[in-house]
Amino acid sequence: MISDIKEVFDKINRDRYVVGLDLNDSFAQVSVCKLDSDNPATLSHTEGSDDFNIPLYMLKRRTDGAWLFGEEAKEAEDEGVLINNLFERAREKKTVRIDREEYLAKDVFLLFIKKVLLMFPAMLTPDKILSITISLKDANSDTIIMLQELPQMLKINPDILHFVTYEESLFYYMLYQEEELQNHNILLFDASGKKLRSYSLMRNFFKTPGIATVDVKEYVNFDSTGVSDFEKNEKDQLFLAISKELCNSTVYSGVYLIGELFYSDWASDSLQFLCKGRRVFKGNNLFSKGACFTAKEKIHPSGKEEKIQYLGNDRLKVTIGVETNDSPATQIPLIEAGSQWFEATGKTELILKGTDKINIYLTYLYNNYTARGEITLMGLNTSLDRVTRIMLEVKMTSEDKVLFKVWDMGFGEIFPSSGKDWEQELKLEG
Repeated sequence: MISDIKEVFDKINRDRYVVGLDLNDSFAQVSVCKLDSDNPATLSHTEGSDDFNIPLYMLKRRTDGAWLFGEEAKEAEDEGVLINNLFERAREKKTVRIDREEYLAKDVFLLFIKKVLLMFPAMLTPDKILSITISLKDANSDTIIMLQELPQMLKINPDILHFVTYEESLFYYMLYQEEELQNHNILLFDASGKKLRSYSLMRNFFKTPGIATVDVKEYVNFDSTGVSDFEKNEKDQLFLAISKELCNSTVYSGVYLIGELFYSDWASDSLQFLCKGRRVFKGNNLFSKGACFTAKEKIHPSGKEEKIQYLGNDRLKVTIGVETNDSPATQIPLIEAGSQWFEATGKTELILKGTDKINIYLTYLYNNYTARGEITLMGLNTSLDRVTRIMLEVKMTSEDKVLFKVWDMGFGEIFPSSGKDWEQELKLEG
């Protein structure tokens, strides 16, 4: 009996998890997966419920100052000031006023995420989490910078926090689906926001490995927030026209419909069309599960990407590195083409003698063209007999901007550090 209990606890202590968080303007959603499993579980705010979406509401209760979130905050609207549009307000660096106090919307939003993540099962302690991967509908530099404050608030290692776009979430989600859905194009309609979006996952196997891309379209004339009885036919015909436009030009083996809008009975003609020769799925937790699968592949590759790889708009199309002054010169890549711009960083140490310049190179993925330039360290002692060790850090600050940071480390007791540092930002072309 004692040995059986010990075995259970040993197993619990061995288990490691990845967490996928779907984050958009309307809701948050959390999926959790063991590293050795291919079956993520999506958490519900209400035990036993299949409603996985946690609305982006926060409320500070007047009676005791407690912060409520999600549906609980909405239901307690009379007990305090209900705050909505949290993500949008946080991105726009706005403040929110609650009675006589003013808060940064960013701080309230990050508190919301913290409360969402506290929904984890009791056995899922921080030391067991290998990755928290956040899936974002629109990943921009301001959003990433804001969310990078989460580890400090959650008291977790910042290295376990990662980001992925909806497009890449779809790609990794499909990698784990049955074989017949993996070899053809996939169409996804997302009605979880204010406007309908389509995601076309296109696969090209004429290269080895194959290349997958995702084309995104937003339909500004299609309101996906709801449909009244008298609008049903009109909305059905509009969705049918959108579906035909996409499907008549491209062959899709599967169609995914995401959002509560698709759970009502307005789309009879559209669904009849989509089901002809294609498998159609309804659901609302694809992107949080896709974030889990993304994390699994990054941490413990399954080999699935040996057959096909994703190349998206968030991926860098250029390798950035430094070139030594040796003859012949040696190239040291710091950021590789194909990496996500918002996670692309590199660092190296260099020895400079009699020069204040660092040679850099940019090799573009599509045409293999290499451009060269240099960073000048103004004020650095460039005496011919002086040797200086420098630390160079490279980091993408946006989709097309890279920041170079340099520190003078000196060269032991012979040539002490000047204490100087330099920064230079470069805009990438093409």
